[in-house]
Amino acid sequence: MQNINLLANIDNTVKDNIIGRIGGNIPENFNEKLTEIEGLNFYATFQHPEKMDYISIFVPKSYDELLEKNMYPDCGIKVFVHPCADESNNEDYTIDYIKKTNISGYKESGGNDYGFITKASQAKFIQDEDYYYLNLKRDGFVFLLQLDEDFYPEDLLDGDYIFGYGALYLYQSTNDDSVIAGFWQSS
Repeated sequence: MQNINLLANIDNTVKDNIIGRIGGNIPENFNEKLTEIEGLNFYATFQHPEKMDYISIFVPKSYDELLEKNMYPDCGIKVFVHPCADESNNEDYTIDYIKKTNISGYKESGGNDYGFITKASQAKFIQDEDYYYLNLKRDGFVFLLQLDEDFYPEDLLDGDYIFGYGALYLYQSTNDDSVIAGFWQSS
């Protein structure tokens, strides 16, 4: 039996099946949680592949902090699961060199296919070193999805890649379904 992956991609030409966006301002509901996102920039928001809720990802404003805190249990990237929310007018957390662009999906595809967001039974690691995920497994987290910068459109960035032309791996708790940034890797 072949595994099926769920794929979502960055695409402003598609007008239907929009599940989120990369770039832009924070979702409105974060205006009430500013202390929780202090020192962070907004990266993306998109629908959880298994729920109606949304996942929003925030990265440290300091690249040094992003490098130093790149994996669980001390990952500087923060992930929030929340109800759908409109984009706010708050530009304080916006990464200005990311062109705000829609994310369309999810589409089912064969187990060897990947996209910007891929929900799969197993991650496709850039560096398959077990020290990245052993502590996650030990603490009851399982792989949920990955976001891969290899699938950025050419005109998305007017600056450096957030993850050094890499990927971010999100994990979900088997205890309470919470979602965290497990780690990120660069190529």
